Amino acid sequence: MKNDDNISRKAAEEVLGEYACRVGEDDVRETLGKEDEVRKLFKRVKVLSKYLNDQCEIFELLRDRVTATYKETPWRVVAALVGALLYVLSPLDLFLDFLPIIGYLDDAVVVGLAIEFAQADLDRYRAWKAARKEMAA
Repeated sequence: MKNDDNISRKAAEEVLGEYACRVGEDDVRETLGKEDEVRKLFKRVKVLSKYLNDQCEIFELLRDRVTATYKETPWRVVAALVGALLYVLSPLDLFLDFLPIIGYLDDAVVVGLAIEFAQADLDRYRAWKAARKEMAA
């Protein structure tokens, strides 16, 4: 993750760790119910928009996990991804979201860190989806 924002990687790791430690199965389901809200936010906020495609794929992975269609992603990865999304949805974070320009920088760094942490599992999920699609064709 390139850190050109005003939040340190260490602070982002701490925040992500705190949020991920509190994530339970109910939080996964609750987060799924907020997909439209998250998508709109990622479309609207420039620093988050670079993660729009990843965000869509994360929600697909979470849906497949909840329905037990895909169970290969370790819980720690699921918790980190959900924790990052919950952090983005929280208006009370390191930089309050209503602050112009810097309000969403911390959110973007936390999301980027979660995606970086989950990259290998996201790649495996993409390969699984592609293989499944190929088999269905």
